[in-house]
Amino acid sequence: MSLIRAAYRHSTISALPAQLTAVEIWSVARIVRGQLVPDRAARKLEIEGVAERASQLEINDVAFDVVWDLEHAVLNRAGQPVMGVTEYDKASPDCIMVSVNGPVLGGMETLLRSTIAHELGHVVFDAPGWIRVPPATPAYSEAAAASEVHDPREARANEFMGALLVPPALARIDLQRQAKRHRLPASSRPSTVIPGAVAHDAARLDRDAVEELIFELAERYGVSGSFLRVRLDRYDLLRTGRNWQSV
Repeated sequence: MSLIRAAYRHSTISALPAQLTAVEIWSVARIVRGQLVPDRAARKLEIEGVAERASQLEINDVAFDVVWDLEHAVLNRAGQPVMGVTEYDKASPDCIMVSVNGPVLGGMETLLRSTIAHELGHVVFDAPGWIRVPPATPAYSEAAAASEVHDPREARANEFMGALLVPPALARIDLQRQAKRHRLPASSRPSTVIPGAVAHDAARLDRDAVEELIFELAERYGVSGSFLRVRLDRYDLLRTGRNWQSV
């Protein structure tokens, strides 16, 4: 059992994260992934063993244990089922509890993988603050309500999840290889997110070829096609026309 370490800009008093950029979040995900997946050639984050490998963390010099439960149903405060939740109770001052709804997600490997990665994002970015300044009442995070879609904690966990499962550096390499194999022309404008990376404009490409490319890469990374498409668009490698500045 090894200790996973990472650091990012934060308050030295509260340990709360600073207003991190997407690139900074991706960098943290890269550091964590390097300790979860020692094989740099691997693409798919194997679910088995993640809980064991991510059971002890030291984030910004704040050390704590993480207890994972992937076997039981998970409910929110309203008694409704949710995919996962990350919790802290000052009764266990150096411990974080992560619960993932195994009974619901057990048969959906891609969704289970993304849920585990999302909750790990909460552990990495929310837990140090809970440990450093314990809240008066138990704290936990869950998917934001419709009225709170811009909750920065959820956005941060999602960015971490995306970069952990589909790292930008690997996505760049794999897309270039697939684009060459499918003979897809590059855009005249390189990626504005990854310096020097070739980009493609989806609207100008053969639709069937793009769909086949998306399917093949999604299978390789163990994510859904829609998940993979979002990551390529987010990295400005395969443009779909979405305005990321507005989210």
